[in-house]
Amino acid sequence: MKAKILLASLFGLLFLSPAWAAGTSDDLESRRNSKLEATVMNPNLPLEKRIRALKKLQKDEMVDGRILRTFCVWDPLGKAGPISSTVDDQKLRSLHYGMDLTVITFQDENQLIEALRNESQCDAALIRGAAAMEFNRFAGTIEAVGALPDRQHLQLLMQVMANPRMAPRMSNGKYKVLGVATIGGTYAFVGDQKTRRMKDLKGKKVAYQDLDPAMGELIRQVGAVPVSGNMMANVQTYADGEVSGMVSPAIAYLVMGSGQISGNIGILKTPVAQSTIQLIGRVEKFPDGLAQILREDFLFKFENYAGRVDKEMSIVPSNFWMEDKAADLKNIEDIYLDVRLKLREEGYYDAAMLRLQRKIRCKFDPARSECANPKE
Repeated sequence: MKAKILLASLFGLLFLSPAWAAGTSDDLESRRNSKLEATVMNPNLPLEKRIRALKKLQKDEMVDGRILRTFCVWDPLGKAGPISSTVDDQKLRSLHYGMDLTVITFQDENQLIEALRNESQCDAALIRGAAAMEFNRFAGTIEAVGALPDRQHLQLLMQVMANPRMAPRMSNGKYKVLGVATIGGTYAFVGDQKTRRMKDLKGKKVAYQDLDPAMGELIRQVGAVPVSGNMMANVQTYADGEVSGMVSPAIAYLVMGSGQISGNIGILKTPVAQSTIQLIGRVEKFPDGLAQILREDFLFKFENYAGRVDKEMSIVPSNFWMEDKAADLKNIEDIYLDVRLKLREEGYYDAAMLRLQRKIRCKFDPARSECANPKE
């Protein structure tokens, strides 16, 4: 009987061995790849070890030992602008990760967004946070009005977002957030320094950028008349005095020629929002490990990018910045909250990001009333 059982077992092995061997090979390959992926996603390991694992995972994607990718970049000042020059730095750093980048610069933001949508030209695009909303609502909500009072709040948020546990929120199945950097704040520009508060713009025309409808809602909430357009058009109408104010990222000041700037204009010093530039890539071009390392790299360079922004914005004359009174700040914060809640209920702002931002505000200032009685 034992001999018969042994013989049957041998026959089974003989006839099943090809499939068994293939299954074993697949299992080994799967376990190997899982181990490599775990290595790449572990920020506690040495970067060099993670990069070696990444290159092994991506070996089939490589051409002459490098992964070829095309980054498209928005910079209103063209190739010589501050955003484009930052990408030149990233291009050099990416070689360390085994990526060889081709960079294409767009001055027209709408053209860039369309290039990312049609997937024929850009593997990833560096666009403003407001424009990123259609590709990842969680990351797009970073620029929610009044949600991050200053750069320190944004930096802490970037630390949280760079944690590997946040990776699922960085992807919507088609696009993936590969990094976030500051480009300063979004501010209320006024045409006359007698206008000391946003509420002083009541009944007046105020320009905002059409890709950020939240700013249009804010303008309506303060009783002003929103006028939408792209950045270049808004800067022109503001400089020509066709509108009484403009809500825009600070970079708009750099777009204005010195001859267009009146000595009477002002910028309310408290930012309406933190303005960001976000790298959005196509999922199939950026596996989780590569995306994770890129997000960590953006965090590592946060201070460097912030310093570049400060250097560029140092040309704004100090007398253009107008301090806000404490009572005015409290009033505008209430308006900001109303806007955020309205846009959350309408499905525009992401509720999870708003909750995270509230927790960050409370970490910096635990005495805020919203920390004990949250509405977000």
